[in-house]
Amino acid sequence: MEEKSKILVISLAVALVALPFVAAQGAVDDSTSGSIFSFGTDAKSLAMGGSFVAVADNYSATYWNPAGLTQFSGVQLGGMNLQPYGVNGLNFSYGGGAVTIQDFAFGASYGQLSASMSNQLGYSGTDYENYSETVIGGTFAYGIDFANFGANVKSYQFSGQSGFGFDLGTLMTFDGISLGVAATDIGGVSISDTSTVKSTYRLGVAAELLGRAVASAEVDLQGNSRLMKAGFEILPIDQFALRGGVQVPSSGGPSFTVGAGINLAGLTVDIAWLQNNTEFASYDGAGDTLVLSAGFQFGAFGESA
Repeated sequence: MEEKSKILVISLAVALVALPFVAAQGAVDDSTSGSIFSFGTDAKSLAMGGSFVAVADNYSATYWNPAGLTQFSGVQLGGMNLQPYGVNGLNFSYGGGAVTIQDFAFGASYGQLSASMSNQLGYSGTDYENYSETVIGGTFAYGIDFANFGANVKSYQFSGQSGFGFDLGTLMTFDGISLGVAATDIGGVSISDTSTVKSTYRLGVAAELLGRAVASAEVDLQGNSRLMKAGFEILPIDQFALRGGVQVPSSGGPSFTVGAGINLAGLTVDIAWLQNNTEFASYDGAGDTLVLSAGFQFGAFGESA
């Protein structure tokens, strides 16, 4: 067992060193466009500032870190909806589900952005006046002892154009401390001559505090940009959670997030508020973002009674 643990620790170290270079090799020039799916998913994770790669403990692990799906038993389903920057006519929804059988997890996800913005944000008469993006993904994860590994395969559809993406992630826990790393859309995903989804590399750490709180921090690298994130979750009682976080981009000021959630017999309902401190903040019709999500977990497969 001790020898196996040493091998897994070495594997983590190799992943932490190698994955940034893998992502960098496929990084596309910043002049190409990215996807709205880089916004993030799920009210719980977004309320924590999006610092979730080392937490990844619900259905949204299919987005943040596929290795996280092995952290629960049975079936978990969930979905979220938001209007990015509070813009009417702009809607982003995401849903996912997974089944965990002993050490294995299998998941699927679906996300869609629809835009009909008319004169808002100055997009009238452009390709973004009536626009849609869709992603469909499949996830496989495997966990052994304190180590979890996962992968996603995704199909993107951008207004009739298509492309395929591939993610890798690992999540390891040592005495209440978790380390997570994920490489998303490795090599970049070319949708068309004008649309490319950039590869992203996430590295984070999370710590459980007294069984009633979690604190997390991570760095996201996409091309030449860097985004620092930090967040927390506090459970005053088992059925209720309070959350907060902050995001600090490589250029510009910080933006803050807050949220809360309830958990009743496996049913979770979460809400998050995201401060808009981006380049769109001064645009007519733009504001802060409100996120709503819900999830349900039931059953336990492959476990002895």
